[in-house]
Amino acid sequence: MKNHFKAILLIIFLSFFQISKSYSIEDASVSGVSYDQIYDPLEPINRAVLNFNFFIDDIAIRPIVKTYKFIAPEPVEKGVSNFFSNLKEPIRTVSFLFQGEFYKSFNSIGRFTINTFTSLGTFDLASRVGMEKNETDFGITLAKGGVSSGPYIVIPIIGPSNLRDFGGDVVEYFVDPISNNVANREYLAIGSGLNERVEIDEQLDKVREASSDRYEMIKSIYYQNRNAQLEEEYIQNLPVPKIYIE
Repeated sequence: MKNHFKAILLIIFLSFFQISKSYSIEDASVSGVSYDQIYDPLEPINRAVLNFNFFIDDIAIRPIVKTYKFIAPEPVEKGVSNFFSNLKEPIRTVSFLFQGEFYKSFNSIGRFTINTFTSLGTFDLASRVGMEKNETDFGITLAKGGVSSGPYIVIPIIGPSNLRDFGGDVVEYFVDPISNNVANREYLAIGSGLNERVEIDEQLDKVREASSDRYEMIKSIYYQNRNAQLEEEYIQNLPVPKIYIE
């Protein structure tokens, strides 16, 4: 437990004191939110990793996704998507708490309670009774605290991110009350990642077919999407999810 807290403190320290000073090229709005500008000093490495990710997707992940979509009825796909989304409500609760969004924090834990006890999260009853889902994560929490995004990075298997968002992901790994209390949590993470890969399958096919530079396309859309999330104006049908497996 002490090691977990040390890791959290280290990430927060690096985020606030290293990232914001070394890579502070974003224009901060009057609200103090640090909006992302594209800073890509690692482009040669990122391009190599992206090519590796597409290679792994072609030979291993994409065939599984296509088979699953072919055999699974749409209600099953929706239920699985709802299940994994519901598992993220507790970490959304914590994120909103740190952001001072107490109503949204209460709403998230209420959604988790209702959906878990009625259908194990496979059916979104909470939305039907007026408790709409609100998206957030620790990367957004850090951004709303004025932390700069740092350099753009492409993570093996996972996909596009930046130093701040990756730090937020690491924090979530240690503080997530669900995955921390589940045996063999790596299987849960794999299932969640595959589910999100299924959800963006059609958009990813369009990226593959595009004649333009797919590296620049993915990078641009990633930053557009993150900035839109900071403004709470979500861009629809963009081929870049929070966890993205090329």
